[in-house]
Amino acid sequence: MESTKDRERLNSHKPSLDKWLRFLIIAVLVIGILFRFANLDRKFYWLDETYTSLRVSGYTEAEIITEISYQKITSPSDLQKYQQINSEHNLTDTLHSLATEDPQHPPLYYILARYWAQWFGSSVAVMRSLAAVISLLVFPAIYWLAWELFESSAVAWMAIALFAISPYHILFAQEARQYSLWTLTTILSSAALLRATRPDKNQNALALVSHWALYAVTAAMGFYTHLLFVCVAAAHAIYIAILANWRDIKTFIAYYVAVVVALIASIPPLINSLENFNQIRSTTVWAEQTNFLRLVSRWVGSVTIAFFDIGIDGTANATQLALVIPVGIMILALVGYALYYLCRQTPKRVWLIVLLLIATTALFLAVPDIIKGGRRSANPRYLVPCYVGIQIAVAYLLSAKISNNLEKFKQQKLWKIVIVAVFSAGIISGGVSSQADIWWNKGSGWLRAVEVAATVNQASNPLIISDANIAHIMPLSYYLEPKVKLLIEPRCYTSCYKNRELAKKKPQPPQIPGGFNELFLYRPSSTLRSAIQQQNYQIEPADTNVDLNLWKITKK
Repeated sequence: MESTKDRERLNSHKPSLDKWLRFLIIAVLVIGILFRFANLDRKFYWLDETYTSLRVSGYTEAEIITEISYQKITSPSDLQKYQQINSEHNLTDTLHSLATEDPQHPPLYYILARYWAQWFGSSVAVMRSLAAVISLLVFPAIYWLAWELFESSAVAWMAIALFAISPYHILFAQEARQYSLWTLTTILSSAALLRATRPDKNQNALALVSHWALYAVTAAMGFYTHLLFVCVAAAHAIYIAILANWRDIKTFIAYYVAVVVALIASIPPLINSLENFNQIRSTTVWAEQTNFLRLVSRWVGSVTIAFFDIGIDGTANATQLALVIPVGIMILALVGYALYYLCRQTPKRVWLIVLLLIATTALFLAVPDIIKGGRRSANPRYLVPCYVGIQIAVAYLLSAKISNNLEKFKQQKLWKIVIVAVFSAGIISGGVSSQADIWWNKGSGWLRAVEVAATVNQASNPLIISDANIAHIMPLSYYLEPKVKLLIEPRCYTSCYKNRELAKKKPQPPQIPGGFNELFLYRPSSTLRSAIQQQNYQIEPADTNVDLNLWKITKK
């Protein structure tokens, strides 16, 4: 599948690294590792992560809603009980919780997290540390992928440095979700595919079979990690179809046998997702509305955060945007030129797989967003394959520009400055985000929960009354002090679709107990507000300066 001419073309542009750059890359790698483990327990444990703990523990949302009601006063620790490993629930319960209430999430990450929690505990830091550890495995994986593409240790080490210091990869390495694992499986399966299609590495039947078997395993892992791995699989299928040019029958047969094996192994989660497609839509409705101009600005921001991110998004003021927009333009120019340079300087087998990793995912998400309105294509957590392709292209560009003997000295000096600037941007970004309690990936609205907890914690002997969605109450529980008590009857979120009784449940109004110095109302429905006012209580904002969805209750 690769001609002698293509190999000579690639070898003629094979970069090498100067000694100073090797030391810089090692330093960047160490800094990137430190950022991945910095303040894991301090950052806000938001909705998605609390649901990770819920699934891993083997409980369901329906169990919480059924067992907690206005009939008894609870504490934050009572809520967190449902997010802790115990002997009453096992791995089968974890799989059941996912299959019934979260069918959009394949089980591989949650199985790993279950055993991780059994070994090390269920604390916030421990739950997040699994993703951080998995992200370290990305470094040897990206080295392998870069080597398969370019056969250059210089490009491979540059790619490791970019992934190590990338604000995007650091951010999701610190989140108790499957995105680091999705990154790993995307890289491994792509590298395995390239190895399996290289004639020089498959000169005997044993090598050929083992390499395609490795591809089947890594592809199956991808399907078991994230539904959008289908975009990676599509990129691989198109790559084989174009590169083999319908003439290499042996490669076609080997590829499709490997894909069929991977798909057969992945039937359970794929079938469950298809059967529960309407339920998946009901829990991702938040991503279905946005205007086109806003969507474009989000696309730009999504590219930028691969290299620079200090927490400023489209909601920032004019001064903040004025500082960030020039940086964004320069990053877009760098990425655009990197893709152009890759296509000009490397053979088809190299640039094609990189472009397909970017294009299949981007188009799969962007076309429906443009036609129907939505913002999934601008949500960075869904764009893992795009970032892999973009950063591989930039790694090749930077490596080639500083080691190509044909480049003039002044041009090489300029590109050395670019490398230092890219690394510095990542270090600055990691330094800023490592000290922040909450970041854009968790949604700016969740900052209100931190402020709510701070307000309530200041009170003496407080009671919170609420019928809010359970998705809003679970994250709040991690920031309330033990002295805070709760009188709640939470509404359903992921269990609403399957359990119609929970969705239609109309609880009796609570009877407010005595013995508490301060009473608070958190995210109440209109029904709850009305019921409390009818009991001769007055409701007023807990903080007139900030909309916290928190009210104080006082006797009239």
